[in-house]
Amino acid sequence: MFPDFLKTILENPFFVKYGLVGLFLNSVFASIIPFPIVLTSTALLMDGENATMVFLVMAVGSVGGGILTYFIGQDGKKMYKLLRKTHSQSHYNKSFERLNKHGWIIIFALSLVPILTEIVTIISGVQRYNFKKFAISMSVARTTSAFASVYFGNMFVHYFNYLKL
Repeated sequence: MFPDFLKTILENPFFVKYGLVGLFLNSVFASIIPFPIVLTSTALLMDGENATMVFLVMAVGSVGGGILTYFIGQDGKKMYKLLRKTHSQSHYNKSFERLNKHGWIIIFALSLVPILTEIVTIISGVQRYNFKKFAISMSVARTTSAFASVYFGNMFVHYFNYLKL
């Protein structure tokens, strides 16, 4: 009964209907607007999708989305106006100072945290942080995050399949 309830919740997201293509789009769009990628990936795993394919699609889409938001951030005037509405000037200056001082470490750490990953990629683009350093740090973090999501999602699926006995 409990796994059926969870399956109903996990199958409702829009992106699940389109399988791996939906997961890819979900991963890319989640970099701009926070859509729950974990729900889509877990639902696909519950439907029997190959875990390796889910991981690869999720990682590639997430990294692609991060690069996209970096370039969106490079249009600094528009992004600066958007950030000014949500943050004070001192907060904005502190973000730039920290990124200059700790750069790739901040990008890596915040790329592991949902929602904060969008903010750090935009700020990196606005500041025109070194793209090579940005891309490597963000890619490693997002690939690690995709691996963890699929690994634990797969454990979740196996656990509930075991309970169905």
